[in-house]
Amino acid sequence: MSTQPHHGRGWADIDLANLVANARAVLGQAPGARLLPMVKADAYGLGAVSCARALRAVSPWGFGVATLDEAAQLRAAGFNEPMLVFTPATLADLPRIRDLDVRVVLDRPDTVQRWDRPFHLEIDTGMSRCGVRWDDAETIAGCRSPHLEGVFTHLHSADSNPPSVTDQWRRFAVARDTLGERPRLVHVANSAGAWRIPEPLDLVRPGIFLYGGTPGPDLPAPAPVFALRAPVVGLRRVRAGETVSYGADWTAPRATTIATLGIGYADGVPRAAQGRAHLLIAGRRVPLVGRVTMDFIMVDAGPDGGGVQVGDVATLVGEDGESAITLDEFAASCGTIAYEVIARLGSRLPRRHRSG
Repeated sequence: MSTQPHHGRGWADIDLANLVANARAVLGQAPGARLLPMVKADAYGLGAVSCARALRAVSPWGFGVATLDEAAQLRAAGFNEPMLVFTPATLADLPRIRDLDVRVVLDRPDTVQRWDRPFHLEIDTGMSRCGVRWDDAETIAGCRSPHLEGVFTHLHSADSNPPSVTDQWRRFAVARDTLGERPRLVHVANSAGAWRIPEPLDLVRPGIFLYGGTPGPDLPAPAPVFALRAPVVGLRRVRAGETVSYGADWTAPRATTIATLGIGYADGVPRAAQGRAHLLIAGRRVPLVGRVTMDFIMVDAGPDGGGVQVGDVATLVGEDGESAITLDEFAASCGTIAYEVIARLGSRLPRRHRSG
C-alpha cells in the first residue's frame, strides 16, 4: 500500500505480483494451454507496458490488443512476442500490419486472399458484433488459407449464464469443422470461460480476472491488483442544513466534518458514485457525499471527524488495515462494472506499479 500522496492528488497502486498470480490461476484451469493475455486499452487502464512485462513471467504465447496503435506501443517498448489485433482488418490496414509484424483478425474472403502472413479467423457464435456467422458455411470456406493460424470466438455470457457457453461451443465446433483442416491455434476462453470450456484449448484469453475483477459470481475471486487512493486535502465543519458540492444536492442532516479528497471524475471516479459509494479512511468506512466534481470528492467524516487530518490517505478501492473495498464492490456502488471503472481511469492519474 502506498501512503505518500502524489502532489496532493490521487493515484492508483498496481500489484504486478498479484497480476502474475492471477495469470497462473487461469493457466491452472487450462492444462496444456498458453496464455494470450488481453492488454488492450492500456491493460484495462492499468498500464500495458508494465503489465505485459510482468506477464512475461508466465511465458505467454503473445498479447491481445484492440488496435494497431496499441500493438505499436508494445513494439516500441521492445516486445517481440506475437501481437493479435482483435479489430478486424481492412485492406487499407494491411501495409501497416505488415510493417508492425502483428497477427491480424480477418473475416472477409477477399481480404484473406490478399494476405500472405499468419492471421486468425473470428467466428460469430452469438455475440453479433464481429466475425463470420457460425452457420455461414460459404463464407467460412472462403476464408480457408495456408496462412490461417488460428480460429476463435467470443463468449457473450460466460460470467452470468454458464449454459450459454455450451450453446456457443456447439456452434463454434460446427464452424471449425467447416474449415476442414484444424488451424494450429484454437481459442475461446475469456476469464470466465477458462473455468467453463469443456475441452482443452491451445490458448486462453483472460482479461478482467488478471486485473482483479471477479469473472462470475460462482467463480474464484482473483488476487487484488488495483487500488485507488487519494489524500485528504481539506477539512471543514458544516452545520445541520448546510449543503455540499455542485447543485447543493446533499444537505447535512446534522453538524458534521466534511473531508475533501484530491481526486475527481477527471481521474476516473464515476459521477454515479454520488450518494452510493463508501471509502476507507484509517480503516473506517465513510460515505461519499455531494456531487463528484472534476478534481475533488467530499466524504462525511462524521460529527467528531473521526480523527481525520489533512494528508491522511483515503482508499476508494483496496485494503486499509483490516478493511477492504473490492474493485467489484466499488463498481457496483457506481452502478457499473469493474471493466469500466479501471478502463476509464484518467490519463493524469499516476499508476504506481510494484512487484511485491
